[in-house]
Amino acid sequence: MKDVIASLIEAYGNRVVITCGENVYNTKVFLQLVTSKSWQNMERMVPSIGEVPRGQFLYLGPPDIPLGGYDSIEMDGRLFIVRRADAILYQSERLFIWGLCVEGGVS
Repeated sequence: MKDVIASLIEAYGNRVVITCGENVYNTKVFLQLVTSKSWQNMERMVPSIGEVPRGQFLYLGPPDIPLGGYDSIEMDGRLFIVRRADAILYQSERLFIWGLCVEGGVS
């Protein structure tokens, strides 16, 4: 399953530069605005995400980048700040990282 997800990210993801502390990663990820329809679907699929304000961007990326709060993502000349990130596991294997970001550090 991990290989399938990795191949989808590589084939269809957006090229980004991620800064995690002192480390910089050039990779591909999915980074999409959470619309009200996608928000309803996400709440159904991941009910444990809790209360999160609207205007966020959903991040799905490789499992080997240690993404965390306040890390930054640059995509197509835009800057995004990570608010929250967690690994998605299946049978104790990290499949991908999902996160919520805001553009330009907006709270």
